[in-house]
Amino acid sequence: MATAIGVGLSDTGNGFDCGQDAARAAVASLAQPTTPITLALLFTSHAQPEQVLKGVNAILGDTPLIGATSVGQYSHAGYVEHGAGVMLLHSEHIRFHTNRYQRPLVGKGRLLGDLRGVAADGLGSAFHHRALMLFPDIQVMNLDEVVERAMTETGMLYDILGGSSPNIDQPPRPPAVFFNRRVFRHGLSAAEVLSQAPLGLALDNGWTPLSGAYRVTHTDAHRILKIDGRPAWEVYEDFLNEQRIAYRPDDLTAITLRYPVGVCANGTCKVSFVMGFDRSGAMLVTAPPPVGKLIHILAAQPDALVTAAGRAIDHARQRAESCAGALFIDCMSTAMVLGDTYRQQRAVVQERLGDVPFLGFRSQGVLSRLQGQTAGHYECSVGTFIFPR
Repeated sequence: MATAIGVGLSDTGNGFDCGQDAARAAVASLAQPTTPITLALLFTSHAQPEQVLKGVNAILGDTPLIGATSVGQYSHAGYVEHGAGVMLLHSEHIRFHTNRYQRPLVGKGRLLGDLRGVAADGLGSAFHHRALMLFPDIQVMNLDEVVERAMTETGMLYDILGGSSPNIDQPPRPPAVFFNRRVFRHGLSAAEVLSQAPLGLALDNGWTPLSGAYRVTHTDAHRILKIDGRPAWEVYEDFLNEQRIAYRPDDLTAITLRYPVGVCANGTCKVSFVMGFDRSGAMLVTAPPPVGKLIHILAAQPDALVTAAGRAIDHARQRAESCAGALFIDCMSTAMVLGDTYRQQRAVVQERLGDVPFLGFRSQGVLSRLQGQTAGHYECSVGTFIFPR
């Protein structure tokens, strides 16, 4: 048994019981429940994430664990919106090394600590297929910067895939990440994945340029202030008028959700969801593109977003050559765009993976660095991480 993966879900109302039930279900789903666990992943949309973690720890003991809060989890067993999902991994040919980062009060420090795969003995090792799983909270820093710093610290030798913990409004809950027995904020948890066999990582979305290109000329932490030297709203308003898209100035959310902006290259667009505009005409986004980048205003049909989910799985499986299980990362804004057809995307994920165990979780975007694609924080996108047999 080279690689074994177990997945469990629970939507039990009590947080501690929810964590215990999800962990028990994951253990029970293993072909051999006594298999030693190398790594546990936890994602929870429960209102009591601290108690969920305690419940999982009560079952798994000191098993290394990373993860984050989310807005929903799903597997072959179904979908839970106020519960938890646990994935357990054991492998004889994959090594997992966990790490965490918490933003210091002064200075930045290293994001990933000492990486085994780029150490002297790691560079000549048989475990030469390298990847990172990253789970930051949305408040740690600009998420494009998270990916950029990870790329720098890994010497561009690692593929990167992850999802960020969102800020939940109803009920109010700040983002949080998990590391072993700890819950903390303003940071990230991570796992270095070193494999003897090829790993399968892929990202996709169904967005295509509708207008542009425009050049970003002024930004700050979470705003695009000017595009082509003009207030961002002026440029976006011109687009709406040119496309004859009806809108109400006091309620733009329904429009901006369907027409995000993005940096496009090699057939893929790095999508940024437009959350609105402030009084100065600045565009509100999670992670603005760098000044000087060319952006487009994008559009997508619902069937294109559903097809993208299947395509991400197919591409990941082709890269991995074999498949013992999968982690599926699903940006929360995708469901907002798809509405009632969102269940079709989940059905495509289940169909494409067949009887392979998988855990999907809904994050605030997908963090990615993959060959041939623009690196950074993608919204309205999906990502797949295939673990080989």
